[in-house]
Amino acid sequence: MSMRTKYASTRFSIVKRSKGQSAVDAASYISRSVLVSEYDGKTYRPKYHEDLVHCEINLPEYAPEEWLDRAVLWNSVELNEKQKNAQLCRTLKAALPNDWSYELAEETVRDYVQRNFVSKGMCADWAIHDSVNQNGIHNLHFHLMLTLRPVEENGKWGAKQRKEYILDKDGNKIRNKSGRGFKSRAVDVNDWNEKGNSRKWRKDLTDTINVVNDRIGLPEYWEHRSFKELGLEQEPTRHLGPIASALERKGIRTEKGDANRAIMEHNQTLQRARMFYDIAWNSVKNLEKWEQEKAAEAAKNAAEKKAGKMAGDIPAAQEGEAEQTAVGSIQKETSGTKEVSVFAAMKNEVLEMLECILAAFGRLHLPLIQAPNLKKVSNRAALMDIENVRRFVEEKGIDSFEALETFAVQQEASKKEAEEICNRDGREIRRLKELSEAYAAYAPYIPIRNEYLQKKGIAQAVYHSQHKKELETAKELRIPVYELLREGEKFTPKKWEAQIKELTQEYEKQSRRYGRSTVNLAYVELLRHNRKIDEREQKNKDQSQSRQHEKMDRGQEQKKKRQEMGL
Repeated sequence: MSMRTKYASTRFSIVKRSKGQSAVDAASYISRSVLVSEYDGKTYRPKYHEDLVHCEINLPEYAPEEWLDRAVLWNSVELNEKQKNAQLCRTLKAALPNDWSYELAEETVRDYVQRNFVSKGMCADWAIHDSVNQNGIHNLHFHLMLTLRPVEENGKWGAKQRKEYILDKDGNKIRNKSGRGFKSRAVDVNDWNEKGNSRKWRKDLTDTINVVNDRIGLPEYWEHRSFKELGLEQEPTRHLGPIASALERKGIRTEKGDANRAIMEHNQTLQRARMFYDIAWNSVKNLEKWEQEKAAEAAKNAAEKKAGKMAGDIPAAQEGEAEQTAVGSIQKETSGTKEVSVFAAMKNEVLEMLECILAAFGRLHLPLIQAPNLKKVSNRAALMDIENVRRFVEEKGIDSFEALETFAVQQEASKKEAEEICNRDGREIRRLKELSEAYAAYAPYIPIRNEYLQKKGIAQAVYHSQHKKELETAKELRIPVYELLREGEKFTPKKWEAQIKELTQEYEKQSRRYGRSTVNLAYVELLRHNRKIDEREQKNKDQSQSRQHEKMDRGQEQKKKRQEMGL
């Protein structure tokens, strides 16, 4: 599989009070939770909530434990900043590979945040979102909020800057113009605001993503350098922001959206021009190569003809037979393909629910928070594919939600059993491998130790003095071997090797079983979630119809009363 190149999408910014921004508002947005600001008295309610995958707060040394509460942390930040133009926090929004599982994304972002920010003394509040556009394309990304002040040993906010006096060439303070004081400047107490940080953090993120992609075998390379740095003629698109994004989602064109569309059209024109140039250039090169090959072939044929040894080609009839055989085999394979029917022959309330969801929204909805099995699945696009879901329902014989719950109980039991076997066999495999390695290191010293034990008195003392180093090494290496040996177990390295092989096969078998059960339960979570949405939509529809009927009834009563009154 060829390696794909992705260009990292990151955006660092500062939340500033001078622009009417609020750290509590930003925290409410990324965590999709309702928060109240003690600074301005406002209640911030997020407009979206269904795309939240995970949110978490990580604290550095000396930070109070109460700051793990999002409202407490950011209200503390807001109330500590007194100036009307105060800078409140630093934010980052960055894309993640859509092929990652939610569980892997959480693990990776947590590691990235801890290494780059929390270890340096910053409080970090981060959240992972998985939004879906109108075309059903996912956008896995994370938001990060970072504090700007260090935390003192007493758990209080420290200063952002300190005063530094300006000195002359002799090291003396310089008087200011008034003569009543000395010239000074403000100096940052840490390096968090250094100019090159955003580039450094962006590169670390792409390096981390590339390491993880390599570990899981995902053929995708992330590039941290800009188009300009890479010498590309493409122009990057502009950040829309939450307001413009919301308007664009509703089909309302915005100035920023129009600008991005113009940039994308310009980039596509450049790509097409480059593509046509490459095609033309390759055509010229191929033509030159073809002419050279034809000339060489003509010279070769002339030489062979002269020698009376024309090369024997495959007869045209045989070529036709080979082609017919290949076509026939393809047709045979195609004709043998079994298609899964879209609708079950009998009534199936699960499939009916899916049709209702598709009719109302045009796609299925993913459960993000309360879906422990779905978090382990990386290919969410396949999981949401309606044909895959229908095929799952039909192949598993799930014709009702009662049958779905029965199936879920069976899969939970299967998954639990597979997990227990994997844990048990995994521990035994690790023990046997460690035992084999420890014994391999200890084995060369066993004859020396045995010979030492067989000697007595002065002979033993002399042997000890001659082999002191080897005997001491044997004593050290013997300890881990006997710690790993079970009671009554003997030194049988070949048997250990056979046991490792047998246990590994069983471990892999149970791992596959665990994986199948996890995917099956992810489908169950998907169906349960969409059933709730369908029930909610049906309830809203019933309530709407009921209100309409009540309105009509009231209209009829009022009309009847007017008729009775002769109006």
